[in-house]
Amino acid sequence: MSDRTDIEQVRARLDIVAVISRYLTLTKSGSSFKGRCPFHKDDTPSFVVSPEKGLWHCFGCGEGGDVFGFLMKAERLSFAEALERLAEEAGVRLTRSSSGELESLHEIMDAASKHFQRSLAQSPRAARAREVLTERGFPQETWPRYALGYAMPSWDDIKRKLVPTFGLPSLVSLGLVVRTEERSYDRFRDRIMFAILDLAERTIGFGGRAFDGTPKYLNSPTTTLFDKGRHLYGMSWARDALQASRSAVLVEGYTDVLSLHVVGIENAIGSMGTALTQAQADLLGRFADEVIIAYDRDAAGGAAALRGMTVLRDSGLDVRIAVLPEGNDPDTLARSGGAQGVREALNAAVPFHRHFAASLRERYDLTTHHGKEQALEEARSFFAQLRSITLRSELIDELHDLSGLPRDELRRDLARRRPRRQDRERPPRPPDAWDEETVLIAMAARGLTAWSELRKRVPAEAFSPRYRGVVALLDDAGDSGLEALGGELAEDQAQALSRLTLGELPFDPDNRELVEKAVHDAVTKLVDLPAIEARLSALREQIRRCTTEGNREQVDALQREYSEHVAKRRSLARQPTKGDEDARAHERPGDDPTD
Repeated sequence: MSDRTDIEQVRARLDIVAVISRYLTLTKSGSSFKGRCPFHKDDTPSFVVSPEKGLWHCFGCGEGGDVFGFLMKAERLSFAEALERLAEEAGVRLTRSSSGELESLHEIMDAASKHFQRSLAQSPRAARAREVLTERGFPQETWPRYALGYAMPSWDDIKRKLVPTFGLPSLVSLGLVVRTEERSYDRFRDRIMFAILDLAERTIGFGGRAFDGTPKYLNSPTTTLFDKGRHLYGMSWARDALQASRSAVLVEGYTDVLSLHVVGIENAIGSMGTALTQAQADLLGRFADEVIIAYDRDAAGGAAALRGMTVLRDSGLDVRIAVLPEGNDPDTLARSGGAQGVREALNAAVPFHRHFAASLRERYDLTTHHGKEQALEEARSFFAQLRSITLRSELIDELHDLSGLPRDELRRDLARRRPRRQDRERPPRPPDAWDEETVLIAMAARGLTAWSELRKRVPAEAFSPRYRGVVALLDDAGDSGLEALGGELAEDQAQALSRLTLGELPFDPDNRELVEKAVHDAVTKLVDLPAIEARLSALREQIRRCTTEGNREQVDALQREYSEHVAKRRSLARQPTKGDEDARAHERPGDDPTD
């Protein structure tokens, strides 16, 4: 097996530019190198390599990662295979056990899984975990079937249990124990544990769900056995149902998969995140012809989810989207509506290009020229990812129905290459116009000092769902920096890492004043304004209730407070919004906020 230091030695000895130059032509561009991406049709150089940071990213198709990730994608290798090949080139002798290495690794993971399961079933300290699982619809008799467990709160429980038999290096290499220069400790602590199994029902990794704090879910890192981007949760349990129906129900999380299985939807599997990879699509294609994606509304509309849907569709799979009832994810729908409620949603699933078009209708005002242009800008990026001629034609039909624009004009417009954001010459955006990703790029570029200041004031839940995985990445990086995470990340995480680290900013990241302004504006956008909106919503409800009850004195007091919050919101939000128009309506003399 390979020690963590082996990976770092290989990375340190290799020139990432030299390795990647064997596959494409790179030219110097400042401190980085640029070229045409080998993973999609790239008309202008979108592929950026940073030798200083040891990362690459394509700003056209979104792929990215470190030198291991590039070789894995270019040569279709596993992480272990890429490491072995690059180690030989770098002159690093990998730490290896006997010829029965894989069997011993599986033995260790099996022992860890059984220990977590015993802790859940027997330990007094697992009472809270037992209560949570039971309340969420997973009675005790289901726990062994799905290998559910509990990681004790102590820092050395798994160490004390397994190190005497298997040794510390083995546990570190499998991600069960984290080792620093000063000490070593259990990776998973005080978490409900979900064992991730391969098709032979052998434990290859774990996901741990926290009761409180962040990250809410913590996965095993990339190891010889486990690569998050190459596996799907629940495949071993769903295998027979997939082969029988040739149809898969793809959900996002561990409990989503389990809840569907409990109510009888046995062809459900989980992506362990929203960004589907080619390796996962290839795995699904072995067992199914159709994939019904049942993410919650926020996740299904995210850019990462749409890229994953494109990967599936371009792999020859029919892809449909099940739009779940408002406020539901597959877990809550299964518990409230049972198998019938889930099947109704699945039966109503629509082709994913129609889902994309419908999401444009929901998010943009297509009765205005500005709204149409915003929708078309997003459609251009989506259209460029589609290789299927049939799918492109169907999308054009959908956009024609949405916008009323002629099909021929839409086809020409969508096919035309548009300059990427970093290629456009424009003045720096004012701080109040920064989006979440730009703020995160600023934090990553500055190092973790400003990020730490921001995280003290902004909980992970304050970010929109599409960015919470990035927040968890930054949390996991700690003081070691983002680059140190490269070898441990799944494909979608590596893409986020490279995009953040290599993303360009409209200002100098060493300008402390601007970075501090970014932190201030992020707190305003993510914490202060949402808190005001929540209070205004509560006040409207109270005003309606008091008006109905005829309590005029209380209504007057509530309206005064409402006006104060509207004024505060206006002072914080420089750009007028729909909410501001609503607030002005409430401020007009004689207007009744209960209407």
